[in-house]
Amino acid sequence: MTKKRKKGEAKMNPRKAEFVLTLIAGITGIIAGLFGILGGGLIGAVSQSSEFTTNAAYDTSDMDILAATSGMVVILAILALIVGILLFIFSFFIKKNAKLWGILTLILGVIGFFLVGFLWVVPGVLAVIAGIMCLARKVSI
Repeated sequence: MTKKRKKGEAKMNPRKAEFVLTLIAGITGIIAGLFGILGGGLIGAVSQSSEFTTNAAYDTSDMDILAATSGMVVILAILALIVGILLFIFSFFIKKNAKLWGILTLILGVIGFFLVGFLWVVPGVLAVIAGIMCLARKVSI
């Protein structure tokens, strides 16, 4: 049973909440990825400074470990940036096929926690909520 719209009445957007949540998750995911890249770069820059090595009393093996760690942080943050960009793109496809894009949004929301951890709290929670809403909510127009 469908309800007829009156002339001039706006068409309802059935997946607006999921769209907005995924869009915000993508934007904050991009920001989290950029902050992760910045943090990894700063760790690498500080570990290579002569002031840090002389004042902190680290030996060369410690500096090598710190440099490798900073490189890994940058790589994981770049992957988180890609996940944030994908979430941003997914938000525009949620209206077309909510089940498929909801599952993908849910998966990417969880993956981000493994990439940048604490930086992913806001985008991860929003993406998981949007993914669950896409899978659980029935929309009728």
